[in-house]
Amino acid sequence: MSCPSLPRARRSLACALFITLAAQPALAAEEGTVADPMAMFFDDSQLVQVATRAPKPITQVAENVTIITAQEIEEMHAQSLAEVLSRVAGVMVARQGAEFNGVSYTYIQGSRTEHVLTLIDGVRLNSAMSGEATVNHIPLRIIERIEIIKGPASSVWGSSQGGVINIITKATGKATKPSGSVGAEIGEGRSSAYEADIAGKGGRVGYFLYAGRQDSDGLLNNRFYDSGRAYGKIAIDLPNQGLLTFTGSAIDPHYRTGDFTLNGQPYFSEDTRDRTHFVTANYDTPFSDSLHLNLGARHYERTFNWNRDILPSSPEGDPGTLFWFANWREKSQGTNALLTWKSDWQQVSLGAEINRSEMGTTTDYGPWAQVNWWAPAVDESRPGYEEVYGLFVNDTLRFGALTLTPGLRYDHHSISGSMLSPSLGATYQLRPDTLLRATAARGFQYPILSYITGGGVWDNPNSGLKPEKVTSFQAGVENRSLSFLSLKLTGFVHHVTDAWVLDSDAWNYKNGGSAERRGFEAEAETAPWHNLRLVANATYVRVTPAEEGAETTPATFTNLILRYRDQAGWKGEVAGQYAWWDRGHLDNQQSDGLIWNMSLGRNVYSSDWLSCDLYAKVNNIFDGNATTDKFYPMPGRWLLAGMRVSF
Repeated sequence: MSCPSLPRARRSLACALFITLAAQPALAAEEGTVADPMAMFFDDSQLVQVATRAPKPITQVAENVTIITAQEIEEMHAQSLAEVLSRVAGVMVARQGAEFNGVSYTYIQGSRTEHVLTLIDGVRLNSAMSGEATVNHIPLRIIERIEIIKGPASSVWGSSQGGVINIITKATGKATKPSGSVGAEIGEGRSSAYEADIAGKGGRVGYFLYAGRQDSDGLLNNRFYDSGRAYGKIAIDLPNQGLLTFTGSAIDPHYRTGDFTLNGQPYFSEDTRDRTHFVTANYDTPFSDSLHLNLGARHYERTFNWNRDILPSSPEGDPGTLFWFANWREKSQGTNALLTWKSDWQQVSLGAEINRSEMGTTTDYGPWAQVNWWAPAVDESRPGYEEVYGLFVNDTLRFGALTLTPGLRYDHHSISGSMLSPSLGATYQLRPDTLLRATAARGFQYPILSYITGGGVWDNPNSGLKPEKVTSFQAGVENRSLSFLSLKLTGFVHHVTDAWVLDSDAWNYKNGGSAERRGFEAEAETAPWHNLRLVANATYVRVTPAEEGAETTPATFTNLILRYRDQAGWKGEVAGQYAWWDRGHLDNQQSDGLIWNMSLGRNVYSSDWLSCDLYAKVNNIFDGNATTDKFYPMPGRWLLAGMRVSF
């Protein structure tokens, strides 16, 4: 069986939907018992925080939200958070090389990567230097769940034009007897991973501790990856049901992105060190059954070293000498307060937060750059500093089958001024098996700190750069009227004004005209049938850039996943992913392709106090290549095997 002849961007979408629908008669013919409720938006036991910062049932969430659980992450046997996020409808992940780990960029519904706000334990991970968040180095083992808002969330989170990725870490232990796990992986390219975690409680103090390491000699182009990671959480029970929680994380990845050629000639090698650490403190207490207070504080630091050396075989410069070495330093602090009141038909969240960020850079230039670029031996930037404070209120009003969610936030930026962000959402339970939802929102994106202040010899910040503003509309429906199938469909339009465009004369960013992103997401999931389950999603978006004369181009992303899980302990999956990128998200050369991965694991021992799982994974089974940059090709098929012991 083959799909009809269609343009490549539509062929994969058509095939994925055809396969999904073709499978349904066979599923319907089986017994009608549904072992899993398949609730994307119907399971009220799923409490969502990211929509209003206070937990509420998912049926009352009007925003386009996706939740990824720890169990789903574990069953993927993923090596990076980029691999996990790439399976979500509406989320577009550019993995440069798709090695054991490494560089990746996350976009939502055609946004730019700096439009996506990423948080972990309330810490904003977006860089003051580049605006983007580096997520691949976060250990998957510490994650309890990931909540994703697709589309502007400025009425709750402030500057977040594209969406929000909220990473919630695992809770501390509840029992005196510790629980935890020890895991190891080995793969081609001398790739390996080792990690351990433990949780428990002694008296009033609960704890969750994690330590791990990932290493790889690389699979292509003289790459490598080496990262040590540690994380800890301590929770102290206080009188009157109060809770005081401290978290801390330290991550130190060192990786080479490869050896590079220019016009067929060897040119330079590049490696990066990206040290980060953060600490948080959080106080949570109920004043009554209906009134709740949460206070938080956080501190985050990052040091990013970007090194390029001239290759010994290069025709330019002295072999092995320094091309440049950049040292970027940034830190941020923040505090927040949230007061939540709820009744049988209403929940109100009232909050405030302050965030301060600062940055600086020092760049050492080698002899070739000094002679040919007239670069100084050392270029130290002027320091950059910003402060943002925000006040917000969000309401959830329930009137039988109808829920309304109005929201409003005021933000003030020390350089770019003030913004007001309103939103209105609604969900309607049309039938017990059909949920409608819609949102209308105004959002914005404050300029990246390096765009408006600081800078060295080569930088020319534009202090007059204004925030981008977006008007967004989304509407969706979820239906499970068929016992064997759950469906979800969402349409979206995001219209951006004062969009940032590159000023080629001043070599900085300026405010241009309007940009637009419009499209749809489609998701389907079947009930289990002979221990098999089929999951499919597709995203289509047309991106109209703000640059004068720029062409409107489409992007298409599809995922097709066949999962197996039985009572004997076997579990596995075959996952295919197709990506066709629009021109605005390509760095050098468009490359589309279909990538297939397969994993299989089994529980080989289980008792009341110990269990052991073994698994194996084949990455890129058919040697596909789907990157946004020709300088970072994907490695071909490579193998990985692992073991995890839990107690």
